[in-house]
Amino acid sequence: MLLKRKLCVILVIAVVLFLMLASQSIQKKHILPHFSALPISKATPTGEETVVQPSEPPSNVTPDPLRTSFPPNTPNPEAEKESVEESQSHESRSCGCSSCISDLQGSDWFSQHYDPKQQPILRESNNNFDPEAIKWWLGLQHSGNDQTLDGVIAKMFQVITPPTADFRPLPSRCRKCAVVGNSGNLRQSGHGNLINSMDFIFRMNKAVTRGFEKDVGNRTTYHFLYPESAVDMERGVSLVLLPFKLRDLEWITSALSTGEVKMTYMRVKERVEADKDKVLVVNPAFFKYVNDRWTQSHGRYPSTGMLTLIFALHTCDQVSVFGFGADKQGNWHHYWEENRNAGAFRKTGVHSADYETQVIRLLAEEGKISLHL
Repeated sequence: MLLKRKLCVILVIAVVLFLMLASQSIQKKHILPHFSALPISKATPTGEETVVQPSEPPSNVTPDPLRTSFPPNTPNPEAEKESVEESQSHESRSCGCSSCISDLQGSDWFSQHYDPKQQPILRESNNNFDPEAIKWWLGLQHSGNDQTLDGVIAKMFQVITPPTADFRPLPSRCRKCAVVGNSGNLRQSGHGNLINSMDFIFRMNKAVTRGFEKDVGNRTTYHFLYPESAVDMERGVSLVLLPFKLRDLEWITSALSTGEVKMTYMRVKERVEADKDKVLVVNPAFFKYVNDRWTQSHGRYPSTGMLTLIFALHTCDQVSVFGFGADKQGNWHHYWEENRNAGAFRKTGVHSADYETQVIRLLAEEGKISLHL
């Protein structure tokens, strides 16, 4: 009897121990994983908690710039750099074009030749003539009279309106100009629409447009001439006088008033139709500047075409050049001439056609003009 009681007690104890072991096994299986999934915190000496940050990528891995993103309202350093550079580039430009002739950066050759202080237009006063330049100019073509330059200028501005135009570049505008020469290479060029699309169009001497509109366009804003090449101006066109001598200044005064000047070194047009309020006269000192800096004394003095082109460099922001040089067969005739054996420009020896052509090509190579041949 006593033995049976002992066996019962042992059995009960065994059952209790079994149940306790089974309970612990269930807790380990179902409860431990939930704790191990939580982030682990480490106590700092101050009792504060520091969250463990995700590991950074290896330093030898180059980030993909196409995948680099910046959170909202977070500055993008590269974008800011580009914005600053673009702003500085815009501020450094003197005009409103993407590139400006008067900006001297990028071409040492151009910087050595171009003088931004030049005053291309003759004004009623404050011309600040260089005595050496005027002496040189007076020697180009002798006029055979005793009048002074200041006296002739004063009489001239009693007939024509003193200019008020400011040709300095401004960031608020982009002046695109076409300088259209008279070379036979304009024949069948098809440049007419491109020329007409420019803001200002410079033509020279006896340039003809009627019948050649497809190749040379039909718009003109500035027409450069001298007494021996004078033609009447259409309404709205500015006559720009290239005075090669003192007599030329007397001629423009007379041609727009009394008509008394009938001769220079040859018979000239006594009167010319032009708006007196639009007449401009190129500064005599500008001739010496072009001769010294640009044609470098090749030829006796620069040609009408070269003077007009350099004038454009000082009054425009971008310049496109058409109709300069010989045609593809090497002829130097005018585009309206049928005689391809013409070409007095090159034969006289007064101007150096070859050297001027080299200068024009260099201007194109340096990105200062767009040359259309």
